[in-house]
Amino acid sequence: MILFVAAASAVFAQNVDDKKKEGEKKTVDIYKEFSETSFEDAAMKVKDSTVLTQHLIGIKAGYSIAKVGFSQDVDHTGIKSPINFGIYYTYYHSLWNSMPFFGFQTGLEYSEIGYTDIMKDKDDNIISEEEQRYQTVQLPLLSQFRVDFWKMRLMLNLGPYGYYITSTSLKDGIPETTNKAGIGIMGGGGLALVFKPVELHLECNYRYAMSHFCDPKIYSEQHWTYTHANQLTFSLGLFFRLGDGKKNKQQAL
Repeated sequence: MILFVAAASAVFAQNVDDKKKEGEKKTVDIYKEFSETSFEDAAMKVKDSTVLTQHLIGIKAGYSIAKVGFSQDVDHTGIKSPINFGIYYTYYHSLWNSMPFFGFQTGLEYSEIGYTDIMKDKDDNIISEEEQRYQTVQLPLLSQFRVDFWKMRLMLNLGPYGYYITSTSLKDGIPETTNKAGIGIMGGGGLALVFKPVELHLECNYRYAMSHFCDPKIYSEQHWTYTHANQLTFSLGLFFRLGDGKKNKQQAL
């Protein structure tokens, strides 16, 4: 009887020990299965464009919807213009070796701004509509943040710009009450298709002039009217890479 109890106890202890070892083995296998490198291939691989500096030069042309905002109730509407083109220079680099995916863009652009002045009678009927188109030279100074992946690049633009009115569609020329020069802020984004050494850029940018488009006293000496030009532009650009780019000095070290 004693021998039977001892044998049963030994078998029970052996089963418990085997189950314990089996549990430990499964635990190790589970940790191995879900290690830190288990899902490396599942993540989207984004190119490390921070190790390169790149210079690009190109041209852009587009279609814009322009308008002037009035602080007073003035009947007007916007204008549409296909006259938007320019030449641009872009420099991609890591800002002070601390801000990756950074770039700078500037250039000279010829573009139209303005609005359509609407005249109405006492019964609110439209008497006449007169387009006021102003041809301008614009200078953008943009920070262009980007992320490269596959053969594409996502871009985000933000920065100031300046403009100068060179001519107008008005018969009497540029009115004396119109400010020829102004500054503003612009922002937007786009997508680039990269085919080395050529890149195709599709962009949409919005400009808002901080300067007054017209003299605030244009309608009244007592009640000033503040005017600000704005413009939404859809553009297509063709850019060329200058050289193959070089490694960032800090990364090379």
